[in-house]
Amino acid sequence: MTDTQDQGSCGISRRWLHIILGPAIFLLVQFIPLFGPENARVGFGILFWMVYWWVTVAVDIKVTCLVPLFVVAFYEYMPIAKVMEAYAHRDAFLIIGASIVTVAWARWGFAKRLALHFLLRFGNDTRKQMIGWFLLTGFASFVMGNTPVAAVFAPIAVAALIYAGFNTFDARWNSTAASNVLIAVAWGASVGGMATPLGGGQAVVTLGHLQRYVGHEVFFIDWSLRMIPVSLVVMLAMTLYMYYCMKPDIQTFKGGREFYRKELEEMGPFSYEEKVACLGFLVVVALALLRPAYVDFLKGPFFAWMHPSRMFLILALALFFMPSRKNPGENIVSIESLKKHFPIAILFIWPASVALGRIINQTGASAVFGQWLGSFVATGNDMLSILAFSAGGNALSQVTSDTAAAGVMIPMVIETFKNWHGLEYGAVPFIWAVGAAISWSYAVASSTGAQGIVVGFGANLKRMFVYGMIGGVISLVVSALYFVFFIAVLKSDFYIMPPGI
Repeated sequence: MTDTQDQGSCGISRRWLHIILGPAIFLLVQFIPLFGPENARVGFGILFWMVYWWVTVAVDIKVTCLVPLFVVAFYEYMPIAKVMEAYAHRDAFLIIGASIVTVAWARWGFAKRLALHFLLRFGNDTRKQMIGWFLLTGFASFVMGNTPVAAVFAPIAVAALIYAGFNTFDARWNSTAASNVLIAVAWGASVGGMATPLGGGQAVVTLGHLQRYVGHEVFFIDWSLRMIPVSLVVMLAMTLYMYYCMKPDIQTFKGGREFYRKELEEMGPFSYEEKVACLGFLVVVALALLRPAYVDFLKGPFFAWMHPSRMFLILALALFFMPSRKNPGENIVSIESLKKHFPIAILFIWPASVALGRIINQTGASAVFGQWLGSFVATGNDMLSILAFSAGGNALSQVTSDTAAAGVMIPMVIETFKNWHGLEYGAVPFIWAVGAAISWSYAVASSTGAQGIVVGFGANLKRMFVYGMIGGVISLVVSALYFVFFIAVLKSDFYIMPPGI
């Protein structure tokens, strides 16, 4: 037998070992009382099985997305219909719609034009491009949810990568430089999630619980003044970590500023097709950003279509019927262009990440996780409690979703600390600290919709997991120390007292 045959045989054996270990881990968890009652153990087992297969790529990542269905086929841990429903989410309209619109960008050259403009500003240094995408999506996530941010910017980042020669899913998956760019988009979309109440589902959930707890409205400015500083500190720490630690396989993408400038000149002015696809997209994004200003005035079934998710899908469908001026007989979006440019993997990975978060919550696995933190409260120590609950909230968001983690952790924080040290609103400082920590979720495809989206475009899951866990720890330590300083050391009323009191 030749060396090549030996290596091939070893590779097959190793792959089968990884395949078998996935369900073996699931079965092992069922016999460990630490993971709670029967249903909670099933939730933990599904989580560990999916994470293991995603990270080792034992099978096609799209197959891993079906693990909850494999399990329910053998054992009905939840009604089958409920498991199927867990894959559905109204933001699917947004993901599909935005991706179809960007198919038009790719077909008519607007994506290339955007990529060239971006490359002109950040150059072709791969690490600078990674940081540029991280900061761009980070600031955008101050006022948009992580899923919309990734849905808007990931296709643009992919356009730049395609221009640099990474034309396929596998090419981006196998390149550390290309994966770094896509991972940066997702992490930026996550890192600003708590900066303002518009930052995502976790912010909305946390704000709702905070307002019910203090008994009055918490204004936008009061929230932002407390959460933007810690978000900026964490963004700085993550920028340094990514730049110096996430080393790419190539130092520069092909081309240079003069080359990019020449390419732009050769493209000429905007075409009619580019204008339609671009302006339509910008109108929907503008309406999404301005939604808080008009949502109270446009209520009822007649205005349901004005939800951003629906508007993206409506725009996408409209492009199927709008004729091209450049190519008579072709519409701005066609089935052929869809086949060529639509990221099909996203239809598997993003719904699976949503489903995993919901299943962890509904099986009670997340509640069991919360109980593990109870022993830290008995100490009565501010610093230890902040560190423990921040770490718990971050760990839960890493493996479920940031929104699900907020739904579990914030009520638990309020119940645990509501009379902390005799204060009427003793839980307030812990709400800020834990709420912030929940947003530093970078490692797993289910952590946020953003992770699921970029993996669908080719971000390497193993790289995202390994560096995401380290990045999560760095972000957690930075934010925990920030709150320990202001709450436990300075005893600052700015964070201890409820806003508006």
